[in-house]
Amino acid sequence: MKKIYYMMMVALMSMTLFSCSNWDSPYYVDDIDIVGSWVSYYGCDGYGEYDILGYDVVRYDFYRNYTGRYTYYSLYGLDYVDFDWETRGDRLYIRYYDGDFESLYYGYNDYGYLVLSLDRYFHQYTVYRPGGMYYEQAKELTNDGLKRMAPESASVKVKSISRAIKARDTEAKAAE
Repeated sequence: MKKIYYMMMVALMSMTLFSCSNWDSPYYVDDIDIVGSWVSYYGCDGYGEYDILGYDVVRYDFYRNYTGRYTYYSLYGLDYVDFDWETRGDRLYIRYYDGDFESLYYGYNDYGYLVLSLDRYFHQYTVYRPGGMYYEQAKELTNDGLKRMAPESASVKVKSISRAIKARDTEAKAAE
């Protein structure tokens, strides 16, 4: 009887240990893999997937010392905000130095791209592709290359609901 009780306790403890990992996320999580540079590639919302092009492209640089840099285009050209980050399970917490804070769900798809979402079921998300080594200057990667990537006839307008998650502009969608 003691042997059966012991076996049940071991099974229960192992189920408890493994069930708390990341069973409900469609993507795998590894906080070591997030270190590096990530460039926004495409997004997904209720209408389907769409490309993020031109001046809507942003870049995250995650450094090993749990700091980073968010690079984006503003009205004045290429701009950036530094931040601190940490991960807990499948959550990514970013504290920007300008006072903003984001709590995101993250994971990696089959291609190894970083996927960030505001909800745990990834109904709306933005996918980031690797952007080279994090010590590479963001200006060198984005200034010329992204201007050439943006076609003049790009019909999908992207607006921000958070810095990390880009939403398709529904007004632009209705105008099509």
